[in-house]
Amino acid sequence: MSNRFNDIDWYCDRCNAYLNQQLGFDDHRYIWKCTECGHKNSISESNIYESEEAFRSGNN
Repeated sequence: MSNRFNDIDWYCDRCNAYLNQQLGFDDHRYIWKCTECGHKNSISESNIYESEEAFRSGNN
């Protein structure tokens, strides 16, 4: 199955763990529970930012 969001790196909003390499990660799911800290991350187009700085400031 192909990715829903090609070339997007997903990171946990709480612990900053790299989600793409977590066992079973699938960006077709709308919520992904981080295997490192248990935080439920939203996987959607509205959560794609140009940079971490843009994420921290809320500018996507």
